[in-house]
Amino acid sequence: MTDDACQQYLEDPDANAAHLQTCANCRVVAAVLGAKARIEPPSIDVNALPLAPWEGSSHRAWPLVLGTVVVVIGIALALCDAAGMSPLHVAEGSLASMEAFRTLAKAGASWLRAAPVGMPVVFGVFFLVVNALLVVLLRRAPRGIDA
Repeated sequence: MTDDACQQYLEDPDANAAHLQTCANCRVVAAVLGAKARIEPPSIDVNALPLAPWEGSSHRAWPLVLGTVVVVIGIALALCDAAGMSPLHVAEGSLASMEAFRTLAKAGASWLRAAPVGMPVVFGVFFLVVNALLVVLLRRAPRGIDA
């Protein structure tokens, strides 16, 4: 028995199968490992696993969501009252600030209309490449309990 030959056998047992005929220690190791390999792993009862929210789980956290919404609205109304403003005045101010975004979007659209002809082609190719990449990534097999 040589340590190099045993190491080569342990690294690649299929390629060095003839080593078992000359080394008793490696035969014992192979027999022990072969006996352990025949043991079947315990089966997993997939029905006993907890359900994820998207798998039809019966637990729903809607009371927490609705409670949070009520608390946030209450805080907003309290802040409006503390500032001496009505909620309608705050909403009108928000709509006025949205007008600035609308103006910015219109300016961007007019810039795109004045852009050179190659710009939409480059944008279209980029769009197709990104979407093709997403399709490739979504078609990969999932890695999970049943993969």
